[in-house]
This record gives sequence, C-alpha cells and structure tokens, in this order.
Amino acid sequence: MAMRGQLKTPIASGSRPGRQFRVVLARAATARAPAVKAGAKQLSVRERALAEQAVLSALASARGRGKEGLSEEQLEQLNSEEQLEQLNSAVEALEADGGVADPTTLPALDGRWRLLYTSRPGSASPIQRTFTGVDSFSIFQEVLLTQEGGGEDGQEGGPRVNNVVEFGALGFLKVEAQASTDGRPLPGFTPRQGEGLPLFGKSNNYPAARPNMRIDFQFDRAAFNFRFLPFTIPYPVPFRILGDERKGWIDVTYMNSDSTFRLSRGNKGTLFVLAKDVPIKQRLMDAIAAADDEMVMSLVSLLEQDCPTPAPARSPLASGNWRLVWSQQAESASALQKWGSKQAESFQVIDAEAGTAANIVKLGGWGEVRANAGVEAASDTRTGVDITDAALYVGPLRIPVPSPVRGSKGSTPGFIDWLYLDEDTRITRGSKGSLFIHRREPQPEL
Repeated sequence: MAMRGQLKTPIASGSRPGRQFRVVLARAATARAPAVKAGAKQLSVRERALAEQAVLSALASARGRGKEGLSEEQLEQLNSEEQLEQLNSAVEALEADGGVADPTTLPALDGRWRLLYTSRPGSASPIQRTFTGVDSFSIFQEVLLTQEGGGEDGQEGGPRVNNVVEFGALGFLKVEAQASTDGRPLPGFTPRQGEGLPLFGKSNNYPAARPNMRIDFQFDRAAFNFRFLPFTIPYPVPFRILGDERKGWIDVTYMNSDSTFRLSRGNKGTLFVLAKDVPIKQRLMDAIAAADDEMVMSLVSLLEQDCPTPAPARSPLASGNWRLVWSQQAESASALQKWGSKQAESFQVIDAEAGTAANIVKLGGWGEVRANAGVEAASDTRTGVDITDAALYVGPLRIPVPSPVRGSKGSTPGFIDWLYLDEDTRITRGSKGSLFIHRREPQPEL
C-alpha cells in the first residue's frame, strides 16, 4: 500500500555485519523461503538486531529504491549481487522469525512510518510503479488501528491506514483507507477476492500465515494538499466505483520489539521496509537546526493541517513568553522587524488577558530593543495587533526607535494569523506575509 521513501531511521545502520550476520543466516537457513513460514525457529535478540542492521546496511547505498528503480550507478553502489543477496537473506531471516507476536493487536503499531525501501515486482500497479520511480518524493504510511469510530459508514473514524506522499515544499498527497483486522473487523467489509484487472496489477489472495498479522483495507478518499492553495484538490480516482479494485491487504511480516522497524508484504507481492517516523514537530526543529528552509516550509504546511488547539487566537495557550526560532520575512516587513528576526535573542511576550504584547530583542548584556502593542482576538484564528511605541533601552536610558506606531502617517493596525499552536510551539503569519515559528520559554528578566 505504501511506496518508496528516503532512508532515514532511528535505527543505526553502522558497519556491514559481515561474518556475524552469516551466522544468523546459517541458523535461519531452514526457514528461508519467499513467504512467511509459521512456526519457524526464533532468532535471539542479538541475531534480530544483526539482521535488521544488515537490511539497513544494504539499503543505505541504494537510497531506498527497489532494484528495478536503481540507476546503473546505484547498482554499482550495491556491490553487484552480493549486497542484494545480503538484503534478501536478512529480510527472509527476519520474516521467518516474525518479530513480535500479533502485531495488529498492538497499540505500538499505530503511528507514522517512513518508507525506506520497496521491491517492485511486475504485479505492482502502474500507479505504484510511477511513485516508486520518483526519487524526490518522501513517502509515509499512517497506521491508525486503535482509532475509535466516528461516521455512520466508518469513514470519519474507526481503524484506518493512509499513504502520504510529500512533494517537498509544494505540499503532499494523502490517500486514505478504512482498515479491518482480526481483532477489529470493519462491519460489513468483505476482503478482496480474485486477482483483479490487469490495469491495476495482479493481486494475490492467499491467507495470512499467522493470526493478527494482516490489515485488510479499502480506499475511500484522497486529496492533494498544496501549500500555495487555500483548498484541497480531490484525487481523480472515484474509489467507490472501483469495487474490489479499491481493496487490498498488508501483512506485517516482521516488527521489532520497540516498534521502530517493520517489514510488510502487500497483496501485489511488494515488500515494504519501514521505520517509525520522527514526529513532524521534531522534524521541524531538526530542519530549523539544519537551516533547511525548504523542508521547514514543507513541514509547516503539514502541521498547519492538524492544529491541536481549537480557536488558537482565543486560547489561554497564546499567552506567555515565546522565543523566535525561525522566520521568513516578507519584502514589505518593516526594517525593525527584519533586523529583530535575525537576532539570537528575540522574544514575543503576550498577555492576552491584559490585551498587551511586546517584541523584545536582547542585545547581549548591555540593552534591549522593545516594541509594545495592544492585542485583541479578531477571530478564532486572528489576533489584531496595534503597535503603540518602540524604544532602545540601555540601563536607565530609553531612546525612542522610529516605528509605524498607531496614529503615525500611513500606519494601519496589523494582525497575526495563528497556523499552529500547542503547549510549546506556535506558528503564525503576520499581516505583511512574514512567517514566524516560536518556542515557549520562561519569562525573561526585563
């Protein structure tokens, strides 16, 4: 169901396992088969770790692509057939072991998984082959099996499994599906039957090798979310008229004990290697630290779709001391704002109850620049801002700083729109188009 993604995982790949892993293969030799084998001999904790390490080591130079999608240069990087054999052998050993029992019953399976690698058998659908062949996409699978039901037909809630294809700073495509498992069957759902139409790729219909390892699904909605558009674009596939062709299944053939590494097989014979993804907010902080502005913009667009705070402009969480950690300044932003955004010690202190705010830029230990404003919620997502004064403070001295304060020529009240707000992070856009990311900090000494 998922497709190709980039290699980035919390599991350390380290050096090639070499001789140690060959011991694992020898021990698992009787279980090496193209399909999962029930009741196979279990690996030790160390042997499992070595096999996982072997998979990641083999994938590192392949940059997460299946063999048919590799360039000649990348095939050379795989050290010809030796490293491909290492990958296949390690996968077979792990699938024979199976990892944790009954994975589809475990809450730890839920979450966002980054696709590291996918094989590309001839039975994969044309749509899937298209996506796996594009190296610039990052692809994720959202597993939501413990989610409670919502809508009358289950579309708004209940178990789900979704694919997310990120197009860098442009936005993302989200393809969603209802899910059914042994432990949480979808009412009225009939699993896929038959091989299907050639256009969509040949489908397998053999039963799961073990209980509680299969996720049956049926696609029900999809949409493109582009950052530059205020609306979504529906995916041009009418899922409801596809009948059995919108259905499929995924077997969790291996998952490690800490639920950070997973192997899955789809109904079209495709192998997926996935790693638990770092939360989007943590990825945002990492992108800021790496000065990757394009990735920051892409992640902001993802967070904006899922703001956890209703009516953020009216929320008590809006008040507090906020440190500026990243900004993208519009050309029309004031000179003072552009200068302040580049300083290491730039804060905004908001007291929503009193209706006041202050932008403060610390100048080492010798002074600060401070701009005061009146603030008031103009809507659930917008706060009106009226600058009253700005000054440089050096000890007891107050030196006024030119600024478009209320009543000055050409000045009009401004505003900030709240795109995202939680306990420690906020993302806002100003009336001149500038974008700001702040992190909550203790109140500074003024």
